[in-house]
Amino acid sequence: MRLAEAARLVGEAHQRRTGKLTPPRVLDPFSGGGSIPLEAARLGCQTLAADLNPVAYLLGVAGLYLPQKHARTRSQKKATSGQLSLDEIVCASETKLSHDIRTWGTLVQSRVRANCSKLYPSSPGREILAYFWAKTVRCSNPACRVRIPVIAQSWLTRQDARPIAFDVEMDASDPRGWVTPIREGEAITFDPSEGTYSGGKLTCPACKQITPSRYIREEGVAGRIGEELLVVCEVSNSEQGRTYRQATKEDAEAVQAAVEMAQAVPAMEEVIPTKRPSSNARGLSAVVRYGFDTFGKLYNPRQFVVLNEYACAIESARAKMLNDGEDEDYANAVALYLAFALNRIANQCTRLCRWYTQGEKIQGAFSKQAIAMVWDYVESNPTGDKAASWTGAMDLVAAVAEHNSFQNPVAVHLGSATDLSWIMEPLDPVITDPPYYDSVPYADLSDFFFVWLKRSVGQAFPGELAGALTPKRREIVQQDSRHGGAAKAREFYETEMAKAFGAMRAACGEHALVVIVFAHKTTAAWETLLKALLDSDLVVTASWPIDTEMRTRTAAQGAASLASSVFIVCRPRTADDAGFLDDVEPELKSTLSQRLDHFWSQGIRGADFFMSAIGPAVEVFGRHKRVLKLSGEEVTIAELLDRVRGIVADYALQRIVHGEAAGDVDEASRFYVIWRWAFGTTEVDSGEAIHMAQSMGCEFNELVADRGVLHKKGDKVNLKGPLDRKKIKGLGDPAATGTLAPLIDVLHRAANLWAAGERQELADFLGAALPAGGADHMQRLAQSIVDVLPPGDKERALYENFLVGSRSLPAPTQPVETADPQMKLF
Repeated sequence: MRLAEAARLVGEAHQRRTGKLTPPRVLDPFSGGGSIPLEAARLGCQTLAADLNPVAYLLGVAGLYLPQKHARTRSQKKATSGQLSLDEIVCASETKLSHDIRTWGTLVQSRVRANCSKLYPSSPGREILAYFWAKTVRCSNPACRVRIPVIAQSWLTRQDARPIAFDVEMDASDPRGWVTPIREGEAITFDPSEGTYSGGKLTCPACKQITPSRYIREEGVAGRIGEELLVVCEVSNSEQGRTYRQATKEDAEAVQAAVEMAQAVPAMEEVIPTKRPSSNARGLSAVVRYGFDTFGKLYNPRQFVVLNEYACAIESARAKMLNDGEDEDYANAVALYLAFALNRIANQCTRLCRWYTQGEKIQGAFSKQAIAMVWDYVESNPTGDKAASWTGAMDLVAAVAEHNSFQNPVAVHLGSATDLSWIMEPLDPVITDPPYYDSVPYADLSDFFFVWLKRSVGQAFPGELAGALTPKRREIVQQDSRHGGAAKAREFYETEMAKAFGAMRAACGEHALVVIVFAHKTTAAWETLLKALLDSDLVVTASWPIDTEMRTRTAAQGAASLASSVFIVCRPRTADDAGFLDDVEPELKSTLSQRLDHFWSQGIRGADFFMSAIGPAVEVFGRHKRVLKLSGEEVTIAELLDRVRGIVADYALQRIVHGEAAGDVDEASRFYVIWRWAFGTTEVDSGEAIHMAQSMGCEFNELVADRGVLHKKGDKVNLKGPLDRKKIKGLGDPAATGTLAPLIDVLHRAANLWAAGERQELADFLGAALPAGGADHMQRLAQSIVDVLPPGDKERALYENFLVGSRSLPAPTQPVETADPQMKLF
């Protein structure tokens, strides 16, 4: 759909709803990176954006306000052409702002190269692309004490045409005691996928002693982790492809020169928070465990010197613009874009960057909403012209200024969503993607970028960048360490979110409409969000799951987020009457059945399917001021969600197991199938698992027992597959009373016996464990699990092999009496 057509439809819908001919006034009070306000502005809406975080605020200024304010070409012809039509919203080839970003950015690069080019010595006709480093830890063996290079893998490129890797070989002639020769093609006689470090354990290449992670952490906290430069990657100025060589004396001298230059650079002593934000979020805590407790320690001396040089050059460029008579606001705008270019290369120039062996390129520190510890890291060359360089970052931010240069600027505000008193005219809709409960420590993560913004444009934006780090006291997230425990943190989130929703409702006019975008996997988060909505007198009137997230993104793998975002449409509560659960429940089941049919037909599955049902359920409950039990007690949001979970589980099981047979699955097997379908191999909070067990008629304590299907570690729970239960003696045997074991237990033991080649033992076991016809029931269960597991999954492959051969088993060695069929299986 063309942008103009989309804008026309938005305008018509707004007119039908409100009777207004003017464009809708849209607010996002948790604007973050600005995607919602940007799309609203592109559709011609009068758009407002707000965020408490100064990094997010400045992103909004750079992406939503400055390009539109300065939406004119270098010749300034567009400045006199009046308001652009919607068809002209895609801007001209180059605006004055984007041109000046490139002009001043090129001057910044020239200054940095003049001062720092000696730090990147390269071969004739080539440019440094990357340096490969390994952190080192002294061997824990007192008789050895070699400094071990901590290497997860040693591939440099895995392209079939020319695989290249480096090895770690002991060499007494080298001061380190080892060398890292580069091997190519058939000369790779070792497995580069196996380094010295795996699973938190470090193997010494000299004495073969295994050093545990606890020792490594102690060495890190004591400041005894070192690092060694191993390999250098260069690119030709005239030919394609990358070449790899071992580090030379000249490379070592450049490193030493950087160490000496770093002595004159003001230290970056801002402290990284030491505690993990929550069980669902790691934030920056992974590196603190190893002694990287200030932001300055995230960079080696050369990285720190060069990044600081860019910050100083940006500050100098702004000063020169002012001396040349440029308007201060405009000079600040150009400097801000250059500061964001610096932020981009800072992400790709830390001790935490990885090498992508397939594409032979650098991956930044932020592959997800957290920073991971990286032992064998890659250092970029920002002064070059290739990947991860200043040139590329500068072109990117200039392109943003070009692409967003339509004349409909967004009003961007720095402040909390709980205080919208700055809004003078009533809003039409509020559309926002609020903080995700305990999943993302936004302020902690943005500190990584804040410290460089402060160094580069702190004088241009003294109010916004006044603090040492981003403000955190009023940030609406659930962080136990910040609020004195889980209960107080949850209370804070719920209270502050209710204030924010109340402020949104108050800022809207008579046609109040609030749309919440949420994609959290746990019902605890949904419970807290929905309670905050109801406490602010807003009720859900519609909800839709929309595919918004990349399924391959790192953050989605094992995280507490969904592949779909649920859009929840809320309006002011109008109902005054109370309803009784016995009357409301049939309506709840009918409504959910209709919506679940639609969601299933649209291919929504797993945890997304569970969460997509929450909105319709709350819609039904929202038709009453309260829903009461016959005892007079109010049905809580938690109780509602338990009922929703049970209804959805029954619905899903009908489709996974196909029809009426689903009603006869025993509770433990039913739980296993639904868990695999909903969560796969992902860890889940124990509270979430308890709710799910209760809604499906299972005892949580039995599920987490030694013979159960769940494994609990701390406050996390995951499902135990057949391989995890392989060593449980007597798994699947009938009880002494003759009661059959859960069918999932029988299936797990049977699949393991099949994989071990124990055909006769398998036949004897099944003869004792299954009633007449039970083999078909067990195969149906196995096929149901196969259907919900992805291709390539080990458990799926185990069942597939079992299903192929299990029908040709030998007869049991002993006649077996028919097992007591008192437990229905299918």
